[in-house]
Amino acid sequence: MPLNKPHSPLVSVYMPTKNRLELLKRAVESVFAQSYTNVDLHIVDDGSTDGTYEYLLALASEKANVHVYRNEKSLGACASRNIAIKSAKGEFVTGLDDDDLFLPHRISSLVEAYDDQYAFCCSSMWWDYGRKQRLIDASEQAISLEQQLSYNEATSQVLVKRHRVLDVGGFDESFVACQDYDLWTRLMLKYGSSYRIANPSYIINDTGSSERMIGNPKSVQGYQQFFDKHHMHMTKANKSNQRFMTIRRERKALTLIEFIRQIPAGHVSAKFRYFLSSNFGWVRKFRQFYTKG
Repeated sequence: MPLNKPHSPLVSVYMPTKNRLELLKRAVESVFAQSYTNVDLHIVDDGSTDGTYEYLLALASEKANVHVYRNEKSLGACASRNIAIKSAKGEFVTGLDDDDLFLPHRISSLVEAYDDQYAFCCSSMWWDYGRKQRLIDASEQAISLEQQLSYNEATSQVLVKRHRVLDVGGFDESFVACQDYDLWTRLMLKYGSSYRIANPSYIINDTGSSERMIGNPKSVQGYQQFFDKHHMHMTKANKSNQRFMTIRRERKALTLIEFIRQIPAGHVSAKFRYFLSSNFGWVRKFRQFYTKG
């Protein structure tokens, strides 16, 4: 049943895109399929050369709630997101990457769960490997700043009041990765804890058609940028967890000594799994088979 009561706030979805036309079409359709109908879509074409802009112009001519912007020269995803957010009119904003998907209840579940005492609301997600999917960050909980500084508990996309994003300066365009992690952390620094619901409503595409964090050289640089920017707020445990995240993204082996040192900082099960897979090839092959099938 569509959720669009008279008092339902406008939610603006921002989406940067570049040269991924077929994936973009899937992402756009997932926005149109939302049960919550008071939604508009702001898409920034970041200098595509594959017919994306022509598709978007046709789409905007058909749909009054679609707004299209174009960077003649590529400015990057963060700059494109900021353009969309500044142009949006919604009380709330939320993002969608052009290779990912919303499930139909995505926006309705976040709006229903939103509470102004928290910086923002987010949800668990499905990580899609193609033949298999894995549910991540599935617990429902308030997320403290201390938790967030160890690991991006807020996931890759959130529902947040638009003015709050503008108040903290939007996405940091100097970051090469971890831009979402940085923005969510700055929102929490200013507005307090956030809240995550257990109901998954976002699908992350990791089928080989997209670059994702693990093994991506930019991710290591992004984590270093995050550490340099926020280390003054970190506890000893936060710094230890950040070190583990860097080791994992560099695909380095987690030594037994480092694993033992890491135990007091928490996230022990994830560290133990990585210790096994990074040191024993048969464990790594088993996990790859299990996740990607």
